[in-house]
Amino acid sequence: MGNFRQEAWGRLEYNPESDDFEAYLRSADCRTMITNPISAGVLVTGKCNLKCEFCYGNDESLPNAEIAPAQWNRIFAHLRSWGLMRVDISGGEPTMRKDLPRIVEAAQSHGLAVVVSTNGLVLNPSRLSDFPDVRWHVSLDSGLDEVHELSRLLPVLKPSFGSLRKAANFLMCCAERGLRCRAMTCIGVHNREALFTLGEKLALWGVTDWNISRVLKAGRALAGYESRYEVDNDSLLKQVNDLRHAFPFIRIRYSNRTEQDGYFLLVLPDGSLATQYTDGRDKVPLGNPLEMTLADLQDHREFDLSSHGRKWIAAELEMPGRDDRMPLLPNSPLFIGGPPRFGIL
Repeated sequence: MGNFRQEAWGRLEYNPESDDFEAYLRSADCRTMITNPISAGVLVTGKCNLKCEFCYGNDESLPNAEIAPAQWNRIFAHLRSWGLMRVDISGGEPTMRKDLPRIVEAAQSHGLAVVVSTNGLVLNPSRLSDFPDVRWHVSLDSGLDEVHELSRLLPVLKPSFGSLRKAANFLMCCAERGLRCRAMTCIGVHNREALFTLGEKLALWGVTDWNISRVLKAGRALAGYESRYEVDNDSLLKQVNDLRHAFPFIRIRYSNRTEQDGYFLLVLPDGSLATQYTDGRDKVPLGNPLEMTLADLQDHREFDLSSHGRKWIAAELEMPGRDDRMPLLPNSPLFIGGPPRFGIL
């Protein structure tokens, strides 16, 4: 599903194959000023079959109430009217909702590109055909069974034995069906040493898209973050660069971000709008989206629309009159109000 919108400074496109937002400027001296939100995390449930200790979307901070697909349909229509282009449906574990295909269809009916983020342990891969064409993001913490299973804790706080094999099977089924899929790995002290093992297995499983990020300093991870999840960025970046050389056929993204300060737009299970802060407040309410105008969001003191744009615009910069393109590093920002910056987010 292609997706684009015109801006005063040029064109903003969403590429569903790479899951990138790409900005194309009318001229080299244009200033990219984002006035509309681009993407939102849609947490359709707080329920989860796991209780991972580093979960930033922990159910403790989410409302228990869940809205029906018809209500999601109204919210998606409203978000689309604000210029939104993409939603990442997660939770909790979104596949615990049996009506998830209807929620996905509601989002797509309004022209929104859809990502479903899952741990790959609940939905039987045979049910992938119940869904329209979406992008699947699957969490994997290690290529070593014991590390992944100890990281992905059950609600009784015991290792999720067999979870790596099951999540791998889900990813392989996605790849075999030609579905767009990505492995998602959050790095902390617990799993920073065995990335090459996971890379080797992803290659064998046919996965060609891999996101590596540091654990977000939010949710359950706030407890003992420095000792349990703080890792040296330089050494981790070296590993990532080594992985890129070892597995050139896998597109490996890396994010060193550990903080969120009001730039991530969230829709909670009860349909309310929120953002994320890592200053101890966690989920910060913004209001009822159906009762808000775009101006309400733009002027909201807790939501940083400029930083929201810097988070999402990435990939490539095309200048008129040039036959080639100026590639940015994976996940690099095209900074609002200035020239493109080369670096890691």
